[in-house]
This record gives sequence, C-alpha cells and structure tokens, in this order.
Amino acid sequence: MKKKAFTLFETLIVLAIVALLVLLTLKIFKNADEKAYGDLYAKAYNTLNTATYNIQLKVEEHNDLANLEAQREGSSAASDSDLLRFPNVAKNVTNPTDAQLCTELTSLEEGFINTISDSCGTSANNTNMMNNIIPKNPTFRATDGMKYYLATPAGILDFYYIWVDINGDRGPNSTKYVMGKKRPDIVPFLISKENGIVVPQGYPTYDITYLKARVLSADPDLEKDYSIPMTFYEAQSIAYSGKTWTLDPLSAKVDFDKTFPSNLPKPTPSTTIKNSLKCDSSSYSITRDFPPCAVEVSVFMRK
Repeated sequence: MKKKAFTLFETLIVLAIVALLVLLTLKIFKNADEKAYGDLYAKAYNTLNTATYNIQLKVEEHNDLANLEAQREGSSAASDSDLLRFPNVAKNVTNPTDAQLCTELTSLEEGFINTISDSCGTSANNTNMMNNIIPKNPTFRATDGMKYYLATPAGILDFYYIWVDINGDRGPNSTKYVMGKKRPDIVPFLISKENGIVVPQGYPTYDITYLKARVLSADPDLEKDYSIPMTFYEAQSIAYSGKTWTLDPLSAKVDFDKTFPSNLPKPTPSTTIKNSLKCDSSSYSITRDFPPCAVEVSVFMRK
C-alpha cells in the first residue's frame, strides 16, 4: 500500500503562501495601528488644550477678583504680588518651572489631567528626547495610559516643552521617523507660558496622518476666508511667512528636524493660497501686530 505525502515542491508552495499571509496580516495590523495615531494625537492635543485652558481661566478669574478688590480699596490695579500668571504662579516669577506646570496639570486639588502617577520634581532632557533617548520614567502618566515628559531646556522663557507617548507602553516608543518603519508614537508640543496655548511640533506637523490645519484670513472683504485642510507645517508657513509672531503662539517653530528624515521631502506650502487669502505680512511688525493670517488646528478634519 502506497503512502501519500507532499512533495518538496508542494511543501515550499504551502510555506510561501503561509509566509505571504503572515506578511499581509502584519501589514494590516500595522496600518490599522498607525491610523489610530490620528485619534490618539487628537486626544493628547485636546487633553493638553483643555487642561491649559482651564488653568488660564483660573488665573484670569483670580486676577479679575484681585483687581476688583484693589479698586474697592482705592487702587487702580492689584500689585504683582497679588496677581497670577500662567500656569498659576505670582506675576513676579519670571520663569515658571516644569514642576509648577506639572503640579497644575496633575495635582489632586487642582489638576486637570487624571493621572495614576507623577514625578513632578523631575524633567526629561529635550536634546535626549530629540535624539530618541527616552527616560525610563515619565514626568507623569495619565489614567488613559499616555505618558508625558516635560522637557523644557534651561533659559527658555516663552514656552514649556512637553512630549507625549500617545500609545503608552506599546511600541515603538520612539520620537524619530525611520523610513519604511513605524511612525513615531512619542510626539512633541510647545505650551505658551503666556496663555497656555498648545502648539504642535515635530514630525506630526509634516504628516497629515496625525492632524490637519487650515489658514484663516483676517481680511473682512474675502468671501471665503479660510483655506482647504493641509499639514500644520504648510499652514504655518503660509500664514506666518516663517516668522515667529509675539502675539500668536501658534507661529512658534522649534528645530525638531532630528525627528524628521532628511531624505523625505517636506510638504511645499502654496503661494497661491497665501496670495488668495492676502497673507502678505511685509508691512506688519512681528512684535506689535497680529499677523494678517492665522492657523486653525483641525485634528478632527483628518477623515
């Protein structure tokens, strides 16, 4: 009686099919995972925006009451020692620390981000973060699993630097984009020390997978005063002409090019859009004026 079995050729064919199915499955899971980055990025951005808005609101309410009390006592305005600034420190404190912001974001009494742990006395090294050297412990960890690393370099007066690991302990736990591999899941933001406005930074500003933005014009004569959705990098370049405007924190740009591969071209901003929205800022002062165009961050316009 003859025994039937696969030939070597048939076995190789089966193995090739199985390998192909495995590769396709991995690709599907990778694509689905990276598509979720947009939702996770939107969540991180809005969590920070909501928290910093509430801190700033508390500061403004405190200052309004302090000024009202001063007027009742016969003064035109409260003294600096009675007033607060963002995040929630005395006006005469010129350079609030990461620890002060961390406390405002996470404390049980006042915190606006639900956390399961914090180390508010410690900060990450921003240069290390840009070079993909991630500390073992974050500054604080939120209840949704996201990890936050405050990393403001010494001497920076206008902004806090904060990195967010948008998918928590899941990989790749990286700040750098590598061609052909996963996008980074640890993304940087700036937070204005003046008013708490959150500014996207780094690779996500070039990649529409994370967020979209559009340019808004202040010209009242334009029927259509906003652009089509585009990358934040393009919108920022069109609206602000590459300048940092004192009165518009969203114009701020820090050199995060170490997180971006040099062989991958950045989007090209549209001169046509800039001209059609009348974004020419040559006659404006970047220190005294608002720019003629502005940027709207639109994390929910991705789909």
